[in-house]
Amino acid sequence: MIDRRAVVACLLSLAAIIGLTSCAVSDPTQYYTLDQAAAGSGQAKASVGTLRSSAAGTGNVGVGVGPVIMPSYLDRTQIVTRTASDQVELSMFHRWAEPLEDGIARILAEQIGTGVPTERVVMFPWRGVDARAIRYQVVVSVLRFDGRPGGNITLDTRWRILGKGGEDLVLRRSTLIETAAGPGYEPMVAAMSRMLGTLGQELAAELRALPH
Repeated sequence: MIDRRAVVACLLSLAAIIGLTSCAVSDPTQYYTLDQAAAGSGQAKASVGTLRSSAAGTGNVGVGVGPVIMPSYLDRTQIVTRTASDQVELSMFHRWAEPLEDGIARILAEQIGTGVPTERVVMFPWRGVDARAIRYQVVVSVLRFDGRPGGNITLDTRWRILGKGGEDLVLRRSTLIETAAGPGYEPMVAAMSRMLGTLGQELAAELRALPH
């Protein structure tokens, strides 16, 4: 005859062992964010040439940043690396701590806020007072944003600056390439931040040149 108390004791012991084992295993996943400090620390090589500057300012004109439109292959938490011209790889243990489009919009908004003399820079979506105050809207379509750890990273975008009525005022394509400063994902993410800083500077230069 089976001793039920012995069976129960055995099951409880097994549950305790499983619990201790699960606690002992740490999550190896590392999470990354795009960094404003890195974005402002250097300038990637831009295929569009020298940035245009202007002494004119936008005063207190509102600037809206977004939406940032992502390709499907980048719309995920895993960091995407490129292994060949037509092949990509999704990292299992290296992930974004926020949606990538949010991180891109955040860096661009911070760079625009630094380069344009206005305190009213808001990220999409906006509503209420912010929506009414926006005179210029920056819309960014990301075509490519990937590369190899320790190798070249590419940021390829099409972007528009819209007027208050939704009309196109500026339409550009910017392709930036930078080599990561070292192996691993951290230098790769830092290079991505720097390229976004360069794009933000380009956007700020165009906004400064618009009527205010």
